[in-house]
Amino acid sequence: MDITLARALHILSIVIWIGGVSFVTVVLIPLLRTNKDMDSLTLFNQIENRFAYIARAVVLIAGISGFYMVYQLNAWDRFFDLTFFWMHAMLILWLMFMVALFIVEPFFLKDHGRMVKQKHNISNLRKTQIVHWILLSLSLVVVVISVLGAHGFFY
Repeated sequence: MDITLARALHILSIVIWIGGVSFVTVVLIPLLRTNKDMDSLTLFNQIENRFAYIARAVVLIAGISGFYMVYQLNAWDRFFDLTFFWMHAMLILWLMFMVALFIVEPFFLKDHGRMVKQKHNISNLRKTQIVHWILLSLSLVVVVISVLGAHGFFY
């Protein structure tokens, strides 16, 4: 695979990944929290379950393409140089999402609905919304510093 193709796949996967996090955080959860209908809970679970497959795929593609680029560029030494802190940030964010998507959600949060139904109210997605806001904020910061770093802004 050519490095240019790897970079294109990397960026495309991140656009889909962070775009999905943005949609869920900024649009979906707030809309569902204001709608007190329990069918909203069903809709949330259906959308989340469907997007989980997409998110897992694009996070894997981002990881594989990122690893490939580091390998092809023989850029391993950058992880020992704080000038390239933005690469550390990308790796840490990717690891956080890998753990969330492949361990936490499937094994510990199998059904958000079960937790929300305990209070019989969709507005209990508050904790989920807070976590999504934190992840989205971190993601956007990492995207900005990574673009700046990749274009030599920090050195």
